[in-house]
Amino acid sequence: MLLPVLLPPPTGLPADGWRVSGVGLAMALWWMTEAAPLPATALVPLAVFAPAGIAPFAEVASTYAHPLIVLFLGGFLVARALEHHGLHRRLAKPVLRLGAGRPAATVGALMVATAFLSIWISNTASTMIMAPIGAAIVAERPEDWRLGAATMLGIAYAATIGGMGSLIGTPPNALFAVYMADNHGVTIGFTEWAAIGLPIVVLLLPLTWLLLTKVMFIPRGERMGEFGGITGSLSVAGRRAVWIIVLTAGTLVLRPAFDDGGGGITDAGILVSGALALFLCPDGGGGRLLDWEIAKGLRWDVLILFGGGLALARAIDTSGLAAWLAGQAGALYGLPALLIVAALAGVIVLVGELASNTAMAAVFLPIAGATSIGLGIDPLHFALPVALAASVGFMLPVATPPNAIVFAHEAVTRSRMLRAGLPLDLLATVVAIGIAFLLAPLIFGHSGP
Repeated sequence: MLLPVLLPPPTGLPADGWRVSGVGLAMALWWMTEAAPLPATALVPLAVFAPAGIAPFAEVASTYAHPLIVLFLGGFLVARALEHHGLHRRLAKPVLRLGAGRPAATVGALMVATAFLSIWISNTASTMIMAPIGAAIVAERPEDWRLGAATMLGIAYAATIGGMGSLIGTPPNALFAVYMADNHGVTIGFTEWAAIGLPIVVLLLPLTWLLLTKVMFIPRGERMGEFGGITGSLSVAGRRAVWIIVLTAGTLVLRPAFDDGGGGITDAGILVSGALALFLCPDGGGGRLLDWEIAKGLRWDVLILFGGGLALARAIDTSGLAAWLAGQAGALYGLPALLIVAALAGVIVLVGELASNTAMAAVFLPIAGATSIGLGIDPLHFALPVALAASVGFMLPVATPPNAIVFAHEAVTRSRMLRAGLPLDLLATVVAIGIAFLLAPLIFGHSGP
C-alpha cells in the first residue's frame, strides 16, 4: 500500500491506478497469507479508497450491496431452508448411488451434473443448486476433510468450466461474440462457440477431477455408506418447501425466455422472492418454512468477502490500471504469436483473480485484436484465447462467484483453494489456448497464426 506513496507511477499509469495497484497487491498478499482474516481484508477498500482519493466512500460502499451480493444472500437463504428440511440429503442420495459409493466417483458425478447445469444457466446459479447437495454428502464423513475439499471445490470449478462451454455461460463469451461481430464482421453463434467450448469442457473437467481426487485431496476409505435416517415420505413442511424451491429453480432456468431485457426480472430478484416466500409460508405446525433463527446462521463473512472483491475490481477498472496493463502488450511485439497470446492470457488470469472477468474481457479483447492486426494475424486467433482466459479463476474466493459460494463450507480454506487453484489456473490456460489455436482455423475457416 505504501509503494505508490514512496515511488512515482510508471509512465502512462494514472495516479489513481498507481494507488490502486498498491492496495490491490496488499489485499492479494493478505488474502493469500491470511495475515488478517479474509473478510477483514475485504473491508480495506472501505477504509482506504476514499482517503486515498481513489473513489468516494458512497461509491465504494455500494459494491457491498451489489446485485451479485443480493443474489448470494437470496441463494444462501433458499439453501438454508433446503438444508433445514433435509431436502439436500434426499437429493444427494441419487448422486451417491450414481457414484456407486466410491468417494472419487461421487465427486465426479457432482462435477458432471454441475458443469451440465452451467452450460444452460449461470455458473452462480448452478453452484447454488449443487453446493447443498455436495455438503450433504460431505456431512456423512465429517472426519475426512479431503473429501470435503475435493467435493466443494469440484462443484465450484465444474461450474466455472461448464460456463466456458456455452456462448451464454459467462459474460466474456458473449462479449467476444459482440466484439468480433461489431469490429471484424465475424458472426459467432451458439454452434460455433460450442464447437470450441465443449471440447474444452470435455478435456478440462476430467483433468480437474483427477487433480482434485488423485493428487491434491485423495479421499480416505473405499466406499461411502447410504444416508441414514431418511425414510418415509416428506413432511407437510418439506413438501411445501419443495414446491417453492422447485418453482424458484425453474424460474431461474426459464428467466431468459420471459425477460424483456429491461432488468425487471433478475436472478437476484428471483432468489430473494423465493426466500421471502419461504419466510411467509406456514409449515403446517404453527411455524414458518424459514425463520430468522435458521437464517441468521448464514456465512455473512462470505458476502463481505465478495463485496470487497467487487470494490477492488471496480477500482482496477475505473482507475485506468486495467487499461494500462493491457497497453503493455506493445512490448511483446517480435515474439512468436503463441507466446504473445500466452502472455496476454497469463496477465488476464492473474489480474482476474482480483478483478471482474467481464472487465478483463472488455479491456483486453480490443488490445488482443489490435495486436494481432499489427502482426498480420487474424484477430480471431488472439481474441478467442483472451475471452476464454477471462473465465479462468480458481485460486481465490473473490475470483469467481462459485469460489465464493463454496468458500462458505468449512472444508474449503484459503490455503486449500490456493493449493488446488494455482495448478488449475495454469492447466486451464494451457488447455484453453491450445484448443483455441487448434480448432479455430477448422471451425471458423480462418487461417491460423
